[in-house]
Amino acid sequence: MTYDLGVSAGNYGGYSYTELNLGLNWYLARFLNWRNAVFSRFGSQIDSASGLDTSMRLEYRESSDDGDFGIHLFGGPGYRIASKTNSAAFLEGGAIFRFGGFSLGAGVKTFSYAQPGKDINGQELPRQDTNYFLIISGGGAI
Repeated sequence: MTYDLGVSAGNYGGYSYTELNLGLNWYLARFLNWRNAVFSRFGSQIDSASGLDTSMRLEYRESSDDGDFGIHLFGGPGYRIASKTNSAAFLEGGAIFRFGGFSLGAGVKTFSYAQPGKDINGQELPRQDTNYFLIISGGGAI
């Protein structure tokens, strides 16, 4: 099992937001990770939301013999259990490159809301939302 802490940003219905998450990764096999992350989403013109993201990630890792250089690819489906009308199915994917003790990567998570809710002006929000995130070093092991 490993853990990670993340920060991401997105734009939903024309309103920018920031999201924080703390994830727990349970490796059921070398290539299969069941990830659960508590999150909080906030912005200046949106309602804040919090909850749990749960996903099954397929993963591929390749590294040099000494482990100093490598690549980590991941992707898979998940579901966001959230406050208000923010529950959604999602697909996510990304890549992380390792250089010695430093890792740098990026990813994307696309949400599909069954009941998207309304913006601050009472207009219905879109059913799709895309969140982009950067990965810098990070994580630990338990």
